[in-house]
Amino acid sequence: MVKSIVLYGGQFNPIHTAHMAVASEVHHRVNPDKFYFIPSFMSPLKVHKEYLNASDRVKMIQCAIGELGFGEIYLDEIEREGQSYTYDTVMHVLKDYPQAKIYFVIGTDQYNQLDKWYKINELKAKITFIIVNRDQSTQEVDHDMLAVNIPRIDISSTLIRDRVRNKENIQVLVPQSVERYIREEGLYEN
Repeated sequence: MVKSIVLYGGQFNPIHTAHMAVASEVHHRVNPDKFYFIPSFMSPLKVHKEYLNASDRVKMIQCAIGELGFGEIYLDEIEREGQSYTYDTVMHVLKDYPQAKIYFVIGTDQYNQLDKWYKINELKAKITFIIVNRDQSTQEVDHDMLAVNIPRIDISSTLIRDRVRNKENIQVLVPQSVERYIREEGLYEN
């Protein structure tokens, strides 16, 4: 029986070393029965200037999972298409696992705009948010949430896309298998 599930959503465009550090720290802190990476089709609170085909993002997440040694990909938001609302995704997970305790990982940037989230009060009643410090050393959170502090790693998907476009090094910023995939597929080059 699945008692606990961690959901880690994002565009993962591409997944990188900081994403993996977050996943690893959260996985070891919570020790869930299932850990799902949830690539979004389209986040309602993000600008989508450099959208990448979902199948490429999924393949890069699979590469990262292979290196992490844990995790699965949950394709609900990709398959639904359109705006991706966490509430809808959580309800879908709870349909499959009604007794499971659900954790949802977000960074400080999302924590600071939770009031803008779709059905946030209903969502808070169904899950426990895990807040990971981003752009700061530690993170203070509401009493009903869990803070996980990771070493600061100032890597972003935008940085990686820019470096690839400018033919600069991305070694260590992404797992080797992800770098190989980006290079072989010619992703982000123009």
